[in-house]
Amino acid sequence: IFNYEIYSQLSFIDFIYPLIYGLRFDFSTVLIVNSIFIICSLVPVRIKLYDFFLKVIFVTTNFIAIALNIIDLEFFKFNGKKLTVDIFGIARDMGDQSFQIIFYYWYFVGLIILTGVFYWKFYPELGKYKNPRVIRLRFTPLIALISLILTFVGIRGGIQIRSISPKQAYIFKHYDLGHLAMNSTYTLIRSLESEETKKISFFKNDDIAIRNIKNEKQEKLDFKGVARSNVIIIILESFSQEYINEGYAPFLNKLFKKGLYFDKNFANGRRSIEALPSILVGMPSLLDTPLYQSQYQTNHFKSLASVLNKKGYNSSFFHGGKTGTMDFDAYTLSIGFSKYYGMEDYPDQKHFDGSWGIYDDKFLNFFGDKLDQNKKPFLSVLFTLSSHQPYSIPKEFQGKFPKGTLEIHESIGYVDESLRLFFIKNKNKDWFENTLFIITADHTQKTKGLKFNSTLGKYRVPLFFYHPNFDFKEVNSKQVTQHVDILPSVLDFLNLEQDKNLLYGRSVMSSISAPILNSINGSYILLKDNQMIRMNGEKATIFDISDDLLTEKLSRERGEELEVLLKSYIQYSVNGLIRNDLYK
Repeated sequence: IFNYEIYSQLSFIDFIYPLIYGLRFDFSTVLIVNSIFIICSLVPVRIKLYDFFLKVIFVTTNFIAIALNIIDLEFFKFNGKKLTVDIFGIARDMGDQSFQIIFYYWYFVGLIILTGVFYWKFYPELGKYKNPRVIRLRFTPLIALISLILTFVGIRGGIQIRSISPKQAYIFKHYDLGHLAMNSTYTLIRSLESEETKKISFFKNDDIAIRNIKNEKQEKLDFKGVARSNVIIIILESFSQEYINEGYAPFLNKLFKKGLYFDKNFANGRRSIEALPSILVGMPSLLDTPLYQSQYQTNHFKSLASVLNKKGYNSSFFHGGKTGTMDFDAYTLSIGFSKYYGMEDYPDQKHFDGSWGIYDDKFLNFFGDKLDQNKKPFLSVLFTLSSHQPYSIPKEFQGKFPKGTLEIHESIGYVDESLRLFFIKNKNKDWFENTLFIITADHTQKTKGLKFNSTLGKYRVPLFFYHPNFDFKEVNSKQVTQHVDILPSVLDFLNLEQDKNLLYGRSVMSSISAPILNSINGSYILLKDNQMIRMNGEKATIFDISDDLLTEKLSRERGEELEVLLKSYIQYSVNGLIRNDLYK
């Protein structure tokens, strides 16, 4: 109600449903906040002193929890998101202004004080009851055990694979509705799991850092793609560029000759949960914690789905794994995908691989059938899984692919064959001829050569663009690319422009590559032209990347320009995440 202007255009149903949905998070929060009180209450002691001790615990913890939500009624207007641990990063600034803040928001201070008085006054004390029921001592261990189990389940939000998390509140068609479902105490508590991110001050202010980034030359070709094309993105599990080069994916090698293929492409992370933000949002993995498990998971990002939804696209995400695996379902719904299809949506559970989910050839067949039913134009993303350990292959396909020298190689051949069958089955469908296909991989896996086991080689995955009715001959396929180039490239191909964008990557239809950004073991790295700079704290080292093993270090003087650029990206990224203000 206090932030009514944000939701004034919504219908009553749209407004009320998130509040009801959010009770799940409220219930979990109540149990988290009162967990110490619950444990102490299970001690079979009832004397006045101990009862007073329980009262102090209950009133203190609940008072703080409610106060946080009251404070956030106003702070939300400035922050654009619910409270997280990064509020402590601006605590000093708030402390300096504490007197005027208290004076200006006196009504919030009054409400907080009244809440504390309410809790203290109405706490039910033992002495008020003339004949309190006493549980026999021998039953207390059983009661305590049941209480603790129920508390644990309640805190997790149920008995599903993973406990609930803030991003699961952001699944509605309007992003801001997630704020209605979420309470500030919960987001702050969950963000405490991550270390506080400190504000960066390499430059006097962030405008200088942003100007340094924008000064990078970004020439565009006179390019015009195919507006209103369908878009299919296929993300291959654990597909290193090495597997393509060594011939373990013959169908892909053949297909890649028909479109725009980049064999010098870099993933912007090393894990599947880091790939989705890079590919679908355009945000590289620059934090120690994956973006959608960090305290910034509820920051506002424009994804490919959210942008295309506004243009009348139907969006869906497919993953043959169990729903809840790696939080793919919650994350994709939170960034705008209209529908998520997981293992439970597949009609025949006999095709379960025994470990992760449905075999790829079966799920790709299901994927194609669902595309037939899609309203056009559509955006659909498929994430494969069979090339994940333990590299399961259906019986009918076993023995048909080279065993290779690594245990993953045979499954690479199987996934490649699954893709071949998918393209053969669907190439005559009415939607196929007007579809932009993008094929890449989430990250690399086991590799054998030094080239692909090097610092950079561990990030080398293929990237491929293909449209049956478009010739990419004018685009330079020899350029260096990265995952975060996918989103701007798709929008460029569809002839769509945005007023504000993230400052990472660029359309592959440009004539000049953008700097490649990554974070490795707490160090930031940036690649530009034939040089790479790695920064750990204040220490920067510059390498010649024509040497795959990075044994040749360059002089610091040659890397001054790179160092300024990397520091600009770090300051822009970290401070932008803290402020929830990355779009420029």
